[in-house]
Amino acid sequence: MVMRRLKFISNVRPFLPVIIGLSLGFSISIVRMPILNEDCVFVSEEHIDRKLNSIPGAKFHPENGLPNSDFKTMSKEEAEAYRKDREYAPAVYDSLEDFEPRIITDPELKPKVDVNLETNKKKIVRTRYISTELGIREKLVSAVITSSETYLSMAVAMNKTFSHHMQKVIFFNGESVANDKALTAPGMTLVTHPDDNPVRILSLTLKYLHLKFKSEYDWFFITTDSTYAQADRVNHIVDHISINRRLYLGKPMSYNDKLGVVNYCSMKSGFIISRLLLLDLAVQLDACTQDGSQASLSPDKWLGRCIKRATSGAVECVDEEEAIFYHTFNMENNNLNFEVETTPEFEEAVTVSGVNSPQMMFQLHKKYSQLEIDKAYKEIGEIQDEIKSLVPKLPEGERELSWPIGINPSFKPTNRWDIIVWDYFTEDYTLTCPGEVPKCDLTGVDKLDIQNILQIALDRLNEKYNPQGLILEKRKLINGYRRFDPQRGMEYILDLLLTVIIENENQEIELSHRVNMLRPLSQVEIIPMPYVTESAKVHIILPLTKQERVYFEAFMDKYAKVCLNNDENVALNIVFVYDPETAQRIHQDDIFAEQKQLLQTYEARYKKDGKEGKLIPWVSIKTEVPSQLKTMDIVAKKYPTESLFLLTSVAANMNTNFLNRCRMNAIPGWQVFFPIPFSQYNPQIIFQNGQVPEQIDIKPSNGHFDLYSFDEVCFYNSDYMASRTKMAATVSAEDSKESLSDLVDTLEVYDVMIKYSQLHVFRAVEPQLTRRYVHRNCNKKNGQEIFDRCERSNAEGLASRTQLAMELFPENKEPSKT
Repeated sequence: MVMRRLKFISNVRPFLPVIIGLSLGFSISIVRMPILNEDCVFVSEEHIDRKLNSIPGAKFHPENGLPNSDFKTMSKEEAEAYRKDREYAPAVYDSLEDFEPRIITDPELKPKVDVNLETNKKKIVRTRYISTELGIREKLVSAVITSSETYLSMAVAMNKTFSHHMQKVIFFNGESVANDKALTAPGMTLVTHPDDNPVRILSLTLKYLHLKFKSEYDWFFITTDSTYAQADRVNHIVDHISINRRLYLGKPMSYNDKLGVVNYCSMKSGFIISRLLLLDLAVQLDACTQDGSQASLSPDKWLGRCIKRATSGAVECVDEEEAIFYHTFNMENNNLNFEVETTPEFEEAVTVSGVNSPQMMFQLHKKYSQLEIDKAYKEIGEIQDEIKSLVPKLPEGERELSWPIGINPSFKPTNRWDIIVWDYFTEDYTLTCPGEVPKCDLTGVDKLDIQNILQIALDRLNEKYNPQGLILEKRKLINGYRRFDPQRGMEYILDLLLTVIIENENQEIELSHRVNMLRPLSQVEIIPMPYVTESAKVHIILPLTKQERVYFEAFMDKYAKVCLNNDENVALNIVFVYDPETAQRIHQDDIFAEQKQLLQTYEARYKKDGKEGKLIPWVSIKTEVPSQLKTMDIVAKKYPTESLFLLTSVAANMNTNFLNRCRMNAIPGWQVFFPIPFSQYNPQIIFQNGQVPEQIDIKPSNGHFDLYSFDEVCFYNSDYMASRTKMAATVSAEDSKESLSDLVDTLEVYDVMIKYSQLHVFRAVEPQLTRRYVHRNCNKKNGQEIFDRCERSNAEGLASRTQLAMELFPENKEPSKT
C-alpha cells in the first residue's frame, strides 16, 4: 500500500504546479464575485436622457442634445459647446454599457446646397496633382544672386557644381531699364529684375519667391554666385529641421542701428529662411525698401533689419537649430592650399565664400566631393565591422556572411532556366555578341567598362599590398567573366597576369591572380516627369505590305471591337505600300482592292451623319524597300506637330489599356515609348489538336516577349520631325542625296531616336500589347542590323524549345488526354 502511494505521488508530482495554480485561480474568482446579484437593467432612450439631465447646470433636449431652457436664445457657439459636452460626458456614459448612439438631426450640421444650381449635386473639382490636394510641399528652392558680368562665368560654374543636387535653382540679377542685354545659358533659369540696386534686387527676389513658391516649398536658400555651396549639406540641414518655425539660419553678424543691435546673416556665406518667416517678411518688404534710412545699407544688413522689424525682434540670425549647425568658411585674405587643408572649419563647411574664379569653384567641388567619398567609405567600414560583430549572435545556420559584407547575397536559381549566364571577355573581344556571331570586338561602353574595372582592380590590389613593400603591375587579362545580378549589380571575375616588384629585394615575380569584383546597384531615385493625361488623341499609323494583306481583316475586326464600338479617342490611318511592279498595275489589278472594299464597309457601318472626312483615311506609297521612315516622312507632313502617333503592325491586337499606356509613356519633348510586345508562337505548332483561341494568354507555352520587335512605337510628331531634321543636318555636306536615302532605308524610328535625339527612349516589357503570329518578310536591303533583328525574331518566335523538340522527335510526345 505504501509503495502504491509513493508511486502515485511520484506520478502526480510533475502536475502539482498546474493543480495548485488552477486551485488558486478558482479561489480568487470566488472571492471577487459580487455578493449581491442585481437584475439587468434595460437602458432606454429616456433613461439616457435622465442621466444626461443629471449633469449639474444642464437640462438637455431629448432630440437635439441642447438644453431645454434657453434653447431658442442660445448662440451658435454655445449650442456647439453644449453638444460637445453631451458627446464627451465620460462620467455619464461609463455606466451605460448598452448605450446605442443616435444620429443628431441638427439643421446647422446639414450640408449647404446652392439653390441657384439646376441640380442639387455639387460638382467636385479635383486638383491637378495629388500633392496639391493633400497639401504636400517640396522641400527647398534655391535663389542665387548674380550679375551681368559674372553670369556666364561664376554662375555657370556654380550651376554645374550645385544645381544637379537641388530640387530647384533660380538665378537672379538686376539691370537698369535702359539696358536690354540678354543673357542666356543652357539649362539655367534666369530672372532679371528691372533695377540694378543691390537692396532692390534682394527685395524683388524675395517677392518673387513669395509670389511663386509660398505654397509649394518649405525652405528658401539664398546665396551669391561667388559662394561655393555644398548642396548635400544644405539638403541635410532642411531635412532635419522642423518646418513649423520662423528660422533665419546662416553666419551671424551684427551692427548698431537706431533699432538697436541688428543680427543678420552674411549674404556672402548664404542663408536659409523658412516659409513661415517669408510669409511674415513679405508684408513688410515694401515698407522696408521705402525706408530712406536704409539706403546706405548692404543687402544682408537691410534684410536683417527688415526681419527684425517684421517679427518685432523675435527672429534673428542664428547658426544652429535643433543641434544642426550651419558652418561656413571664408577664402578671402587666406593664401591657403585647400587641396591639403584638413582643419575642421574647412572640412565641415556648408558654404565657402570668397570664390573668385570658376576654376576655384571646380577645385572646391572636387575637394568636397572627395571628402564625401572618404566619409562614405568610412561609414561603410564601420557598418561592416558592426555586421561582423553581430554574426556570432545569429542563429545556427544563418551565420554565413555574404560578400561583400552588407550587400545582398548572390541570386540562387530555383531551376536550370533561372541561371544567370556569365559573359566571357578579354581586353579585346567578347563571346557575347548580337545575332549568331560567336566572337566580336569590344567597342563603346563595353570596352570602357572593362578598362575601368581593370584599373580599379589594380588600384585595390596596390592599396592592399603596397604597405608590405610590393608593387603590382598588370601584364594582361587572361580571362574575364561578368554577369548582371538584379539583386546585387554587375559581378566580375578577373584572371590577371601580374608582375610583382619587391622593393627591398629589387626583384620581379610573375604570377596569376584571380580577383572578384562587384559594381553594386546605386540608390534608386525617382525622376521627375512632365505631367501627362490619358485624354490625348492617338493617331494609329498602320503600314500594310503585299505579304501582310491576309492579316488585315483580323486586325480591323479587333480594332472595331475595341475602338469603334467604344468611341475611343483614336484615329486609324492606313498606308498601302506598293512595290514598283504592283504600282504599275494599280488600275487594272489593285492588290489592295479587297482591303479598300473592307474599309468602305466599316465606313458605312460606323460613319456618323454630319461627320466630315473619312472615318479611316488611307494613302498609298510606292517603294522598292519598305521602311518605317519612308512611311512616317509622308504621314508626318499631314498632321500637326502636337499629334500623338502610334506606329503599329498588322499583327498587333488593339487594347484600351495599351492605348492609355501609349498616352502616358509618350511625352512631347521628353520621352518616346518602344513597348516590347508579347508575340504568339506559330499556332500550327502549339495548337495542333485544338482551335486557336481569339484571346492570347500570356503563358510561356503560348508565346514570348519579342526583344527584336520595334514595329510598335509611340511618339509625338514634333519629336519625330526634330530628330529627322537633325539626322539630315548630321549627314555630311559631301554626301549625295542617294546616301541620305540609303540611310532612310537602313534605319528604323528606334535608331533615329537613339542617334539623333536627346529624348528618353523608354523600352519596356508591355503585357497589354499582344501580337498574333506573323512571319516577317526580312529584306537585306534594309541593312544588316535590321535584317538580323528580323531573322532573329522569326527564329525565336516560331515556338519554345520544348515544343520544337517535340516536333523534331514526335515519338517522344506524351499521349493526348481525351
